[in-house]
Amino acid sequence: MMGITTLKKEAWQKLRNNWRFLVVLTWPLIAWQIFTLLLSYGDSIQEGVTVVKPSSVLFALSRTLWAGLIEAIIIGVISLGVMWTMVEWSRDKMEFKQTGLLSFRFFKRETVIDSVVLMAIRFLYTLLWSCLLVVPGIIKNISYSQAEFIYAEDVKRGVAIESINEYITRSRVLMDGHKWEYFLLQITFIPWWILVALTSGLATFWVIPYYELTMTNFYLGLKKAQADDLDTKDDSTSEVIEDDK
Repeated sequence: MMGITTLKKEAWQKLRNNWRFLVVLTWPLIAWQIFTLLLSYGDSIQEGVTVVKPSSVLFALSRTLWAGLIEAIIIGVISLGVMWTMVEWSRDKMEFKQTGLLSFRFFKRETVIDSVVLMAIRFLYTLLWSCLLVVPGIIKNISYSQAEFIYAEDVKRGVAIESINEYITRSRVLMDGHKWEYFLLQITFIPWWILVALTSGLATFWVIPYYELTMTNFYLGLKKAQADDLDTKDDSTSEVIEDDK
């Protein structure tokens, strides 16, 4: 498994050499980030005191919850398309046409439903662990962080999806021994997200492709480390068998 510095350095180098391709690929995420930032700025500069009725508060809360749910579904499925395109591009050196539409490649009935269920299970498990203490909730959320990557890989390989919950389990196995690395990796991006806020979203043209590439490199590093571990175990087993003979 590569170190954090190496992961980010490799991602930055790819971004510098392929910036236009990566911006076109991630444009829906960039547009949404800028839109939400501008929307929050607009709300923050509103002044004046208004009398708010309880009924209007409940209506506003309900509308916010529904909007948040729809946003999570749409952005979640788009992120899935972006992530997996980056995996294929980085690992398999694939070339793509109509790059601007690749982020929508998982917008099919089955994959949208599966993605919603997967996100719901992740949220539910994290919430239940957070009810105990905040720290266990954070740890479990990190453990489940690779579930979408694993699911996308199975979809593209044509593997029959029998249990969505299986991807939570496989993510936990894949993240075993790497949760602290993932946590530190997220921490290193805090200054970048602050820069996005300070530039009213303009920095997203660099930060979002950079972040998505780094997360892709992290997943590929996990898969390589897992494959190396399996090879080592196989070699050890073969040596034991030879010794017994």
